[in-house]
Amino acid sequence: MHERKYKIKDGKLVDRVTEKPIPDNEPLFIFRAQDRKALPALCAYLIILDNLNHKANVNKSIKDFCEFQEKNPQLMKEPDSLRNI
Repeated sequence: MHERKYKIKDGKLVDRVTEKPIPDNEPLFIFRAQDRKALPALCAYLIILDNLNHKANVNKSIKDFCEFQEKNPQLMKEPDSLRNI
């Protein structure tokens, strides 16, 4: 598995390079490898990318998702419905 762009630090999601946290008021969307719809969504996203470096990183994530799914078929599931938060 390759190093991710973000990490958790002091309870916040922060950029690994800049150490800057994602602001609380910025919407965020997270895909999990157990989600059966995540891999097709990542592949669709890859198609529209122009930045080659970002494209390479998304390709690495796609590889990681594929590997997870192959090793953990029992964990795969359809996405949950939205929860009221």
